Amino acid sequence: MEKEYDTFVQSVNDFVSGQEYELTIRDLTPGKHKYESRFVRAVVYSSAKQEGSDVLWLRFLMGLPHPEPRGIKIVAELGEYEPL
Repeated sequence: MEKEYDTFVQSVNDFVSGQEYELTIRDLTPGKHKYESRFVRAVVYSSAKQEGSDVLWLRFLMGLPHPEPRGIKIVAELGEYEPL
């Protein structure tokens, strides 16, 4: 089953397709862990249709979602939150 996540960004141009990033994501998949935040290293794709990827919704800092989702493939779990 494909999972869904979201993350907050300043601009949709913050990501280059196929590049690896450290992100704080929030799980949107229905169930026990919905809205749980995690700090991960992940590859972000320009399309949610990338084979083997989950769905990543981009939200602007004011909370408004970008209409087109991206693809995300989590490479490593880095913890519950981003260290300062």
